[in-house]
Amino acid sequence: MRAEIITYNTKSMNNSKRSIISKRIFGYKDRTKASKYIYKRQGILESKPHIKIAKKTFIVSSKDAKELKTIINRFGASVKSWEIEINKYQLKKDKGKDKVY
Repeated sequence: MRAEIITYNTKSMNNSKRSIISKRIFGYKDRTKASKYIYKRQGILESKPHIKIAKKTFIVSSKDAKELKTIINRFGASVKSWEIEINKYQLKKDKGKDKVY
């Protein structure tokens, strides 16, 4: 299966744009009324099979890579990617990592 290693750099961006990119990609917990209510906001990677390698580096299938690179570029971060071959069973959806109770 064709996949891509994607890494992005936010060094030249301000903190709010860095936060927006991270939230769009990985998702986040939204807390309201002094943390009385907690909502899990989905990120793009939560619905797609992927492997997270480092903080800003992950592996996704080639068909999902285009969407991710578009979102990262939209906010002005620089993106680098490399095509690789990977076994399709190695890419898994990240389930149950941040459960909200």
